[in-house]
Amino acid sequence: MVNIRICPKCKKPTLRTATNVSGGIAPNLYECRDKKCGYIGSFYVEIDSEDYKLDQDENSLE
Repeated sequence: MVNIRICPKCKKPTLRTATNVSGGIAPNLYECRDKKCGYIGSFYVEIDSEDYKLDQDENSLE
């Protein structure tokens, strides 16, 4: 079971850790790699990879 981080704005697993220049005082920032989204923030959604795949399969049926 592997957990993945989901962007709260575009709902894609394209988050990466952004540079934290505060020296550990502030929370980590995460940046969405999707150019259309542009999310940068400390909040993310963590989901099991199997659940994410099931959700994608259900959405493709609609």
